[in-house]
Amino acid sequence: RHLGIENRRKLGAEPQLLDLPAHGACTMVRKRTLKAVGGFSETVGAQDGYELWLKVLERHRAAVLVAAPGGGKTTRVPPSLVDRGRVLLLQPRRVAARAMARRIAEERGWTIGREIGWHIRFERQFTDQTRLLVVTEGILTAYLQQDPLLSDVATIVIDEFHERSVHADLGLAMAKQAWLARTDLRIVVMSATLDPKPVAAFLGGCPIVDVPGSLHPLEIEYRPGESIAKALDAVLPRTSGNVLCFLPGAREINSAISES
Repeated sequence: RHLGIENRRKLGAEPQLLDLPAHGACTMVRKRTLKAVGGFSETVGAQDGYELWLKVLERHRAAVLVAAPGGGKTTRVPPSLVDRGRVLLLQPRRVAARAMARRIAEERGWTIGREIGWHIRFERQFTDQTRLLVVTEGILTAYLQQDPLLSDVATIVIDEFHERSVHADLGLAMAKQAWLARTDLRIVVMSATLDPKPVAAFLGGCPIVDVPGSLHPLEIEYRPGESIAKALDAVLPRTSGNVLCFLPGAREINSAISES
């Protein structure tokens, strides 16, 4: 069930865990000694979470990143890795792949199909110059089957790994073989809810970087039998922002729009 069981038995220790401040906390200058599975130790300055974890990846070529939802894992981490060459960003769903590519392009001022693009089933939107390529699970598996070393890729980023599928697990297993064969290939596994220790052990006891997020108060109200339009009439006067409504399908969305 866990990819790292056999490696953990061989190494006989837990992987290192880095507790980092939330993004934006740049004033912290504490020093911590890190002990990894392989028996080595390092001292790293705890500055901004994402900036520090890039230094960790530079030294160990693999890392597991755990960050709270909405912390910017997908939009900040993969673009920061393109300096070494093409980055493959794995997204489990086609809609998410396109949406993430567009979001990153908007934030960075990049052009879809040039600096960033996507490759999903029945759709290709990239060129040879594309540095950040967002792919789905089946596409990553196909790439690894065609070229087991992923010769034109510098970094593999597996996002949302907690969703776990046969393709994602197989992709990580095959990517590890390429990682062992190449000294210049980097692997990053990211998630908000994943237990990172088995994955870190599977990747040779690589560092686990934890970037905590901020919690916000949540108030829950129940209005059984009330339409969306009436609920909006009650909620909108109490907020200065927008209201996000989750509905089960297109028919319900169109009905709510017509009622409002």
